[in-house]
Parts: sequence; C-alpha cells; structure tokens
Amino acid sequence: MDIGKPSRSYRMHQAQELLKHKFHQNVVKSLASKLGIPHLRSGNATIRDNRGWRIDESIEYCWLIGISKSFVGWCWLYSIKFNQNSFRKKSNPDELIQGIFTVDKEGKIGEFYQKHRPQDYVDKIRRLTSYDLFDANRGLTLDGIGYEYFVFAPNAEIKISLNNPNSENWKVWENEVWRVGRELSLNSGIQVSKELFA
Repeated sequence: MDIGKPSRSYRMHQAQELLKHKFHQNVVKSLASKLGIPHLRSGNATIRDNRGWRIDESIEYCWLIGISKSFVGWCWLYSIKFNQNSFRKKSNPDELIQGIFTVDKEGKIGEFYQKHRPQDYVDKIRRLTSYDLFDANRGLTLDGIGYEYFVFAPNAEIKISLNNPNSENWKVWENEVWRVGRELSLNSGIQVSKELFA
C-alpha cells in the first residue's frame, strides 16, 4: 500500500517533535552535569569517571518535571536519590536532593537552586503510584499549565507530557508538585519560579 508523501502539517509536526526531543535531552544532560554525574538514564546508574571506572555512589532514582504556565514562564523541578554505599575510601549515606532551575531555549541551566533533604523526608511524588494514563484530562480547562514528567529508575525510563490534568489521581500528583515547587521557589530567589508558583 502506497501511503504517499507525508503532508506538510505532518512534516512540521515531526520537525517540532524532534526539536522538543533534542531540547529535553539537553535539559537532562545539563542537569546531570550540574549534579556532577555522568548521565541520567534507566539502568544501573553508577557514577564513573571519563575512563568508565566506578568512582562513587549509585543513583536509586530521579524524577524531573518541566512546568510551563501560559503568559508566566517555565521552570523545572527535580528529585534525585543516591543510595547508601561504601566504595574504596568513600562512605556515602542515603541522600535525597531536590531542586528547581530555569533553562534557556537550548536547554542549558540558568538559575539553579538545590536542597539536601533530611533522612526522614518522604518524597511523596516518588511514592505516588496511581496514574490515569488514558484519562489525564476529561474536558477543557483554561489555565494553560503543561508538564513534561521524566522518571529515571533502574528498570524504567519514562516520559509523560500532560496539559491541564484534571483527573483525580493526576490532581493528587499535581498538588504535590505545586507544594514542592512553592517551597523550593520561595527559598531559591529565582523570580520566574516565584511568579509561576504564586
């Protein structure tokens, strides 16, 4: 069956998706560099040097959320959990770091703030397990909020794009995202994040 030449609108959509994918890759790469780790991806994320030799602790998981709001701006939240381990002369405790940052149009980090969480801190976004994958938004909402949600775990690498989610389970997720975002933005001094989470 000959499907013919792709339409102009299809080619434009494809080009936009490729640009978005490259942008997201640049954001992930920029965050990894800022955190001093070689990469964020699924699988065993052991920190290695440029020769590939293991030099430090391993990563249990990371989530990364890009938030954009019409007529306000955008920023990113992240949470990364390092496992407790001892290697050579280093002994690392369990550590959870959360942060907020801005990026330029190329995906490079601009303003950046991070917070080391105490041992008893519960990462509720990590704990949430119920998602309506086919019914994130039933109806029309007009607040213009979009999310790019990335999860990096030992056996999974997940990307979900959401616009104005309003199903019950996604509202639980969104409320927690905004709680963490408000807290981090207040301490960050990043103006656009304060406006976004106001």
